[in-house]
Order: sequence, then C-alpha cells, then structure tokens
Amino acid sequence: MSASLSPLRAEIDALDAEIIDLLAKRFGVVRRVAVVKQREGLPAVLPDRVEAVKERAAALGNAQGLDPDFMRKLYETIIDEACRVEDAFFAASAADKNGAGTP
Repeated sequence: MSASLSPLRAEIDALDAEIIDLLAKRFGVVRRVAVVKQREGLPAVLPDRVEAVKERAAALGNAQGLDPDFMRKLYETIIDEACRVEDAFFAASAADKNGAGTP
C-alpha cells in the first residue's frame, strides 16, 4: 500500500464511521415513526413520502456535486431498509397483540 494513501484512507474510514453513526440515528427515528404510524393507523409505506425523500436527496446531493441518480439509488436502499424495519415492528406488535409473545 502506498504510504501517501494511508492518511486519505484513514480519513475515508473516519467518514464511513460518521455515516454509519448517522444511519443508526436515522433508523432510531424510523422506529419512533413506526410507533406513531401504528398508533394512528397509518400504513408502514407511504409512497408519496418515499418519492419526496428520494427527490429531496437527489436535489441536496446535486447541490453538493453528487450525481442525482446515485442519490436516488442510495436513498432507495436506505428507504427499503426503513420499510423493512417498520414492517418488522408492525409484525412484532401484531404478534404481541395476538398473544404470540406471551408464555
């Protein structure tokens, strides 16, 4: 490995750790959203919101010199995981209501 790449790779690694920390925080909020959606009888997936989030990410990324299509794809992956998390929450709540979680 080139010695001149080491500090740059360390910088990338530090940024990756920050990105992962932010994703963990985002998914913490997703779990709180799932609680509100369930309480208010809303579906886990709201297609209008999904599209708005992807378009906002594309615009914000574009303003920073990032490819809007890349940003849409990235956020599609993030949103897919958010939907999986919410679906799992809804399923666990339904199981608890049906007594599946009690001995």
